[in-house]
Amino acid sequence: MLTQFGQVASVKLVTDKETGKRKGYGFIEMPEKEQAKAAITALNEKEVYGRKIALSEAVEKEQERPGGFQRLKRDFRNSGSNEEIDGNKW
Repeated sequence: MLTQFGQVASVKLVTDKETGKRKGYGFIEMPEKEQAKAAITALNEKEVYGRKIALSEAVEKEQERPGGFQRLKRDFRNSGSNEEIDGNKW
């Protein structure tokens, strides 16, 4: 289905670590961005094997955390420090 738009470099179906069952989503990598965008435009919200699929461009997790603040906050909390930052004891 996706190969009609271009080369598919990899496919990763996400599974639950405990049960090994598929979670219902995955990641498909296509080397040419324009071909990937064409596939998304053509196939998003289409029915495949009786189920409607949703396609979108993946976003790196670091982009969801401006400046890496959440990761810094978590790492500091796990360090065992009792220092106070911005009114929060860590």
